[in-house]
Amino acid sequence: MAGSIHHVADLGESARSAVEGLVGHPLGNDEFIYVASLGVRSEATPAELNKAWDEVESVIAQMQQNAARSGLSSEQIDALIEAECEAVRYDRRA
Repeated sequence: MAGSIHHVADLGESARSAVEGLVGHPLGNDEFIYVASLGVRSEATPAELNKAWDEVESVIAQMQQNAARSGLSSEQIDALIEAECEAVRYDRRA
């Protein structure tokens, strides 16, 4: 898995427009995006599955570090995630 974190404020106009089209809503300049590409195969070996899981855990750890740096509490982060999920679920995006 290849991945990268980008600060929205640093994206060029065309890249930002493309990302906003993919996520389905405008992004704020204070937001970060994580972009990952995943290769899918029908039959992965146990070693490949373990490696992929290690990469997923690494991404989760990075997101936890970013959350800690944001200064928001776990409850605030959970509320933001839930609000975004509801907006997407019920198509309430701006």
